[in-house]
Amino acid sequence: MKNTPSSITGETFGASFLKGDFQEIYEQTLKSFKEMVTLEQFIDLSSSFNLDVQHYTLENNTLLTNHLRHFLWVDNEREKAISVVFDEENIIHGILLAPFITFPETDDELTKNTYMMPINEEWFVFWGGANQFINYHYEVEEQRYAYDLVIVKDGQSFKDVSTSNDNFYAFNKEVIAPLEGRVVKVVNSIDDNIPEKTNASKPEGNYVIIQHANDEYSLIAHFKQYSIVVEEDQVIKQGQLLGLCGNSGNSSEAHIHFQVMNSRDHNNGKSIRIRFHGDYEPIQGNLVTPIQRYSATQK
Repeated sequence: MKNTPSSITGETFGASFLKGDFQEIYEQTLKSFKEMVTLEQFIDLSSSFNLDVQHYTLENNTLLTNHLRHFLWVDNEREKAISVVFDEENIIHGILLAPFITFPETDDELTKNTYMMPINEEWFVFWGGANQFINYHYEVEEQRYAYDLVIVKDGQSFKDVSTSNDNFYAFNKEVIAPLEGRVVKVVNSIDDNIPEKTNASKPEGNYVIIQHANDEYSLIAHFKQYSIVVEEDQVIKQGQLLGLCGNSGNSSEAHIHFQVMNSRDHNNGKSIRIRFHGDYEPIQGNLVTPIQRYSATQK
């Protein structure tokens, strides 16, 4: 039976794509997608992508902000991936066909220390996980296992309009130490950006680097200007206030960037996959809290 418009869902997309229901899929995409890719181009690209594929498996199903849901399908050889975003009415907002790149040599290594998220209330994981489709940091070794955290209410990270930092739920929220250690670097004077603008020349914005046991270092970035309350060489406790969330650096909205690495030089060190309490690893779409309760909203 031929599919009717909007009959393909995120959960059935892999089977429909492999079967060649390309026109039906294309009809469910946004007008902006159709303006970039013609039906003929989409059929050609998709047919070529399906070559030698026996089946697709749903790798991740994660909730994004604005009531969008991201589905990641991976082929049987784990060499190809389809990233597709659906809204609540099964309209497709984006499709990406790409190689499925992994780094098993570092994916299998966890931090020796056990950390908490640098927060003291519920936040949302916007980027996080061990592939490039749910964590855009993944392909860069220095940031591979970093997290970007925002606060979301009713599917959005801001109230009213997104033109003011004060309208973002994360702005001015407290940021805390993920583990005890010694502060080795503080930058506190970078201006906060106007939302949607970024400062690529100072990508970290205002940030703190903490040295922990076992030669591990955490980096927390994008603090509000002049909000950091710790100083270099200060010994701090887990959960101690570091400063307030801002929108400084290479940041288009108020959020926290958090990573652990093997060097105090974050530009040349290697990011380490973070061990959290409870042996649970939050990924994109999860709600996280400071006491390590995680809500798997991706399911």
